[in-house]
Amino acid sequence: MGYKSIQLDTSVGPIGAEVSGADLSQPLSNAMFEEIHRAWLDHGVLFFRDQTLSPSAQTNFAAHLGELDVYPFMSAVAGYPNVIPIIKEPDAKLNFGGGWHTDTSYLAQPPKATVLYALDVPEQGGDTEFADATSAFEDLSEGLKQFLLAQTGIYSPKLVHGSGGDYNTTEAKKNLGGGYGGSNGDFAEGEVEHPLIRTHDETGQQSIYCGLFHTHRIKGWSREESLPIFHFLKDHLTQKKYVTRFKWRNGSVTLWDNRRLFHNALNDYQGKRRHMHRVIVKGPIPA
Repeated sequence: MGYKSIQLDTSVGPIGAEVSGADLSQPLSNAMFEEIHRAWLDHGVLFFRDQTLSPSAQTNFAAHLGELDVYPFMSAVAGYPNVIPIIKEPDAKLNFGGGWHTDTSYLAQPPKATVLYALDVPEQGGDTEFADATSAFEDLSEGLKQFLLAQTGIYSPKLVHGSGGDYNTTEAKKNLGGGYGGSNGDFAEGEVEHPLIRTHDETGQQSIYCGLFHTHRIKGWSREESLPIFHFLKDHLTQKKYVTRFKWRNGSVTLWDNRRLFHNALNDYQGKRRHMHRVIVKGPIPA
């Protein structure tokens, strides 16, 4: 089926499409949103250029997709509890969102969608990579597929945000800025169970869902026993044939589907400032 309200450029890479013809700062007609939603399901991540989004406009756009959620480890923009600023100052070394992951998969109901808006980005560096975890799963052997489908993962923020997590150090908090809330008490040590391979509730497609940062272990296994599986799957799904690299410009917006892809924010712009606003949309319990 073609599109009447928007145009798509799918030459951006193995996954994703760049959308033109949509001004996200304005109210969207039902017809235009239906086309954007269909394109998002078809392509996993959508890229919009030359947008001017206030926090209100960004939340209004994201709310078309469902109930907005709050991020548990970062202070929000004043007056907008669902909009978090992601800022890397020129003297910071650590970036927020580096490493291959799906957003907050340690929640009981992880977000299905993320809307990220670039306010101030460097001319070079700071790209985001997106990996197609659906195609990566489809290309596994039948034996490995069946093994993974039978496994449950233990997901937790502890590896990143817990007492011994990568972000919960004095140096990390300094790098991540004053809005980072640190361990956030007992929640950061909590655990939930999700499948290693999840089935998309809207398309029925199956995707790799476990990762090195948010999946602590396979249920019934130790962390050490689980890591070889996680490393293999990460290396598999991040092959070039599955990955699109997006170059940000000021005013760029990405809308990605956490149910079917991984992403990685590159940290290759030392000495430069990068300022983004992020909104997440609550999804279903993974199944």
